[in-house]
Amino acid sequence: MPEERLQPAQLEPICIRTTQVYDWCYLNGTTSVLLPDIVFPADTSVVAGIEAAIISVECAEIDRDQDPSGLANVTIRRLVTFELTFVDVNGNPVPVIVNGVEVTTQTRSRFFDEFIRVCAPDGTTLTCEITDAAARAFMTVINGTPAVQVELFICQNIQVTADVTVSININDYCLPDACQPGQKPFQCPPPTTPPPACGPLTQGRARKAGSSQG
Repeated sequence: MPEERLQPAQLEPICIRTTQVYDWCYLNGTTSVLLPDIVFPADTSVVAGIEAAIISVECAEIDRDQDPSGLANVTIRRLVTFELTFVDVNGNPVPVIVNGVEVTTQTRSRFFDEFIRVCAPDGTTLTCEITDAAARAFMTVINGTPAVQVELFICQNIQVTADVTVSININDYCLPDACQPGQKPFQCPPPTTPPPACGPLTQGRARKAGSSQG
């Protein structure tokens, strides 16, 4: 017996709990970091390059100054950890001096604050997601002394959301369509038809082999 479907006149408004997005934006920025405490060899040309890699990036809301209208000035803090490797022309590590210690790699962490204005009334939550990050580093000169300049490229996805319960009027319920058949990925049970013979030549060889054994 087919299932009886409710008619639109029989349906009443229903409540659904869901997540509402109050604001959504992205930040695509570049931040520079100067590291003057890294001491290069006397012959700075030995260091042919500085490889920079992002280890981790975290971001979160740390302050919110809200207007009566619901708009808010929000401070977002990013904590970036990156690694530097000093190499020669062949890509081999080259030692530098940091705090009197000879090293070929350096891991540093820096935090940066950014200020945005979004719709964020009371009861909403701001989430920050890092969607992409990259870094590059090079040697520069500050007051005649070599130093390391690091540029950090970070893209952030920011959403302001809240859980809400909404009432909706529906015209009808959704019903599934029939699935379309697809090709079988394997055959079970396997085919029972034997493979065809190779022709008279093979059959003749089989007869000769049988007669020689007799």
